[in-house]
Order: sequence, then C-alpha cells, then structure tokens
Amino acid sequence: MKTLLFDNDEITFEVIDGILVSAWKSKFIDISLVRKVKKYHLEIMDGKSYPMLADIKSVRDTTKEARDFLASKEGCEGLTAIAIMINSPVSKMIANFFIKASRPVIPTTMFTDERAAKKWLTQYIIKEKKNDKEHYFAAKQIIL
Repeated sequence: MKTLLFDNDEITFEVIDGILVSAWKSKFIDISLVRKVKKYHLEIMDGKSYPMLADIKSVRDTTKEARDFLASKEGCEGLTAIAIMINSPVSKMIANFFIKASRPVIPTTMFTDERAAKKWLTQYIIKEKKNDKEHYFAAKQIIL
C-alpha cells in the first residue's frame, strides 16, 4: 500500500508498506532546510515511528551541521532506521560522511538497490495489534 503524505519543491514523503520513503529534491541541504523538513516529517507522522528509505540521488552537497543534526537524537526522532539510496560517487560520498563522520543514533546504511534497502528496513517496522491483526501505523497527510 502506498500513501503520498507530503510533496513540495524540497522533498516528498510517502509511506509504502510500512516504510517512510523520502525523496530529496534539493541539490543542496543545509541546516535551515533540514529543520524545516524535520518539522514536516514530525507533523505527518503524528507521533508514530517508521523506518525511512532516504533517496538522496539528487543531492549534490550538504553542510556538516545539517548532517550532524540528521544523525542526532533530535534529527532521528520518529525514525527506527535509515536506508540511504545512492546512485553516484557524489551521493556515496555524502552517505559515507553521514554514516561514518556524523554517526547516526539509529541503524543506518546505504544501498544502490531499492528492493534490498526495503528488505533490510522491514526488520525495523513497528506494527500495532488491533483485534489480533497487525496494522501499520497510519500517517497523517498534510497539504501545504
């Protein structure tokens, strides 16, 4: 099941089979953008936590301050794990800086194959039980 939650010039958020999928559209990510996007994220998640597939293929540069924030407890709020999708030496370098230098507080790794990333993330999906059936948390859709 796929649900579009948020879409603007900077990022898109969707939930697909219990995984929050974010696709960055901005080529440059700094701390002000990260804080704004985190606010969107927390609003649409409505207190629930998800593993995230972060598509950074269009990103060309980030600031250290932005990477450090995203790796922090505050930056990882509402997330259970992060799989970073890469497709170039530039996105690989950004992901490596994030993972090795900023050291996220939740499990984080990079992938070139989306299917493998989603398979890895499934272990971090939080399910709730209702009437002896498992349900993925429902996220809140917001429109700006």
